[in-house]
Amino acid sequence: MNTVTFNSDANQSFEVSVSANGHQSFGYAGVFGSNVGYPTGDSCYVNLIDWQHHTIHFQMDVDTYQDMRTRYDAINLESSEYLYIWVEEDSFGQITNWRIFKSTLDLQHLYPIYQATYHFESLYQLFELVESLQTIPLRMFGRAVLSDLQLMKSFISIPASKRHHHSYPGGLLAHSLECAFIAAQNLDAIQDISKIEKEVTTVASLLHDIGKTQTIGQVQHTSMGRLLDHEQLTLLVLAEPLNQLTQYWPKGAETLQYLLMWNHKMGFCRYVGGNIIKLADQLSTSTSLRRMAFEGKPSYFHFSVIDSISKCNTCRN
Repeated sequence: MNTVTFNSDANQSFEVSVSANGHQSFGYAGVFGSNVGYPTGDSCYVNLIDWQHHTIHFQMDVDTYQDMRTRYDAINLESSEYLYIWVEEDSFGQITNWRIFKSTLDLQHLYPIYQATYHFESLYQLFELVESLQTIPLRMFGRAVLSDLQLMKSFISIPASKRHHHSYPGGLLAHSLECAFIAAQNLDAIQDISKIEKEVTTVASLLHDIGKTQTIGQVQHTSMGRLLDHEQLTLLVLAEPLNQLTQYWPKGAETLQYLLMWNHKMGFCRYVGGNIIKLADQLSTSTSLRRMAFEGKPSYFHFSVIDSISKCNTCRN
């Protein structure tokens, strides 16, 4: 199966799936190999080293191996980075899904984050988004956020709300990624914005709700959540990474903080990205609420869905 990297493809779904099936394995990418066998045929294999230093071997068909190898060869690994592989198998031991990616976090740091996630695809997309940033100080900022173990364990596991949109474990991460994807798509449609400003806006969209890590727990709102709105805690949560960003790129840090805190009550936004972030938030929220409203209902309840063209009466005439 081909891997999916972060992009702003207009056909990409806004709603990030949170379901996963099968047996999963995760660890450092190990040996990739293939043997030409006769008369039994070709043998292709890959292994990984898990957090307990155990080596796990996987055999696969030639097509899957070639896809994995292509992805493996395409990753430019720096000396400070680690290469990871995630594999999902069905009950018959057949590989149904896989991902290969890199991170500056070692396995002892990354594995607790992996254990906390409810859906690996969302976690994978988060790491891919950060590594796709071309603005180096901003990528370093993203890596600093990812390295905060307690923050990350909360960010990837809690719901985005208790009874409203994305109100399921892992919902905050799903909502945050959707907002980033939607923002990136809209930013690409505007020609008068620099690549750097697009990336700062995308990161702000990703982290606009990160203050909820202090206000929402797995079961109920925290004591802090009963006193303050999550928006008031955003800069506090990101204080250390923002301090580091300020040292290397003061203007970028200033812009990011402004976009994270701007709202319509403050008047006209100095950056067009502020309005795009609000739009992305609204679209992601409404998409989730719509799915919740029609979940489990018969098809005739979906009155807001356009029928296929084959059912169009005009087309039959």
